[in-house]
Amino acid sequence: MSFLHPEFLLWLLAPTLILFYFWLTQKSLRTLNVREEILEKLRAPETTMGLQGRNTLFLFSAVLLIIAMAQPVILDSTPIKGRGLHIVMAIDRGEENFELTRSLALSSLYTLLGEEIEVMAFDEKVYGISPRSNDGAILGELIRHLSPSSKRFNQTLLEEKLSRMDDVDMVVVITHQPIEGGSVLRVSSSADIINVHEKLLQLRDADRLRLNIPLFFYPLGLAMVLILFALSSMSKRQSVSVGTVLILFTLSPESSNAGILDFKIVNEAKGAYERGEYEKSERLYREYQLVHDSPQVRYNRANALYMSGKFERAHYWYKRVYTTDPILRERVKHNLKQSMRKIEEVEGQKKGEVKETAQSEGSTVPQGLKHVKRETKLFEW
Repeated sequence: MSFLHPEFLLWLLAPTLILFYFWLTQKSLRTLNVREEILEKLRAPETTMGLQGRNTLFLFSAVLLIIAMAQPVILDSTPIKGRGLHIVMAIDRGEENFELTRSLALSSLYTLLGEEIEVMAFDEKVYGISPRSNDGAILGELIRHLSPSSKRFNQTLLEEKLSRMDDVDMVVVITHQPIEGGSVLRVSSSADIINVHEKLLQLRDADRLRLNIPLFFYPLGLAMVLILFALSSMSKRQSVSVGTVLILFTLSPESSNAGILDFKIVNEAKGAYERGEYEKSERLYREYQLVHDSPQVRYNRANALYMSGKFERAHYWYKRVYTTDPILRERVKHNLKQSMRKIEEVEGQKKGEVKETAQSEGSTVPQGLKHVKRETKLFEW
């Protein structure tokens, strides 16, 4: 269990305990030289709880309210079912000591077992050895029977091949030759396999669905019960019913209005999207996602980013829509390809290599909005 706002415990708990310490340890009326007749009039009936007991209940209630404000939660982090990381392993066939390269490739394969691994080899050309597979035995046999080559490796051709591959989470290149590009992990010794393992752990941790199970209502409810006990134990000479009602009303509006306000934000985001105010729509969906994260919210936020021309950010959120809904999965798959195509078009324009198809659609960004508007729809849930 952890707290979303531990600062409440830090700043409120200690002053509250100090205050109640002085409250509970105050001198009794008998030490003030007050006459017994007056004490008898001030003394509560025997059927009610004593002052010490009531103050103790108020103390526990205050501590529980502070704990509720700190928002205790249980962190539930589970892997996304049915999804394995797409890892590409490229093996240099042109190495002089190819047996060492083969051994490093097998060690890297055993480190990556459990994921979807695609194996390829390269020298002056690039060869596909195996499509994506999680069968470590078959992949290991293919690597063991891989033959060496006397041709030198062509890094430019390898980079072009890797750049055309979609949805790749990690690229591991087994070679002793220098490799440019920070996104590629080069394995040239046993020490580099540790880096591959650490990167794999980071990707697996990022590919998990995190849920916060709230627990604040338990201490809040218990605090309310203790306060009611303490107030009801007062003498009948005290009027406590109005105070109890006021306390209940002052604590309830925030929780009761939360769902209404959230629904209003979703409606505003949807309306802004339909009016073409995509940046406003994305901002509202981002605000809603901070409180209620879900695959549908991520998908709608990615749509708003896409329609506002922020294709790279849209592609980022499309890839993080983890869902088992077949309709939503098909929409995400289609929009991922669309966003990747737009990213390539924008990069081509920056380099002055505008394609004829992009010119026919127009030179404004984002291009092809009419076509995209029919395909990129909000997901209703």
